[in-house]
Amino acid sequence: MRNFLTVSDVMTRDVITVEKDTPYKAVAAILAEHHISAVPVRDVFGRVVGVVSETDLLRKEEFQRSPRHTVHLAHRKAHSKAEALTPEQLMTSPAVTVEGGCTLDEAARLMAARGITRLVVTDGGKLVGIVARSDLLSAYLASDQETLARVRRDVIERHLWDDPRAVDVSVVDGVVTLTGQVEKRSTAAVAEQLIAAVDGVIAVRNQLTWAFDDTARAPGGVFY
Repeated sequence: MRNFLTVSDVMTRDVITVEKDTPYKAVAAILAEHHISAVPVRDVFGRVVGVVSETDLLRKEEFQRSPRHTVHLAHRKAHSKAEALTPEQLMTSPAVTVEGGCTLDEAARLMAARGITRLVVTDGGKLVGIVARSDLLSAYLASDQETLARVRRDVIERHLWDDPRAVDVSVVDGVVTLTGQVEKRSTAAVAEQLIAAVDGVIAVRNQLTWAFDDTARAPGGVFY
């Protein structure tokens, strides 16, 4: 079984939240005090019902000198946030959530698809953390020694069933280089694919050779 990093490994667990009726100025002060760009909004039952970000708060500045009747129809929703006084009126709802067991690449794809920079992390509907786009980069901050250990443990020792000792692995600045010889050409290709998926690997230089090309076609058009 592969040991992928998950959202729960990199998320912030001590999450600052606000209530639906927290005053506008208090929300702005909380963001500034804690040096964060957004906060989840809870209802009276403690459930996360939305997220308020700096962008939401800045709508007030953006439209401060624009009367409602002069605002283009396409900007009416944004302008309504400029008139908001509480998170309930400001927030983006519903909050985009993710489970803690989600892998980092799955979280990154969800952020990209929704055009957001953070996700609320839940466990059975309960708030357990928040993960930002910058958190997802933490895998690439691992030392080369840590990345090498992951590659050896998760790929070389588990999947290169020919002879793991025949493969030499080195990691420099997150780039993995493979040298040595494996029995089949397909094994070399699979090794590259699996290693590229290991958390922290930036690229793979596959210099493996093979004793037998099991991807070549026989004279009759049949694979060996």
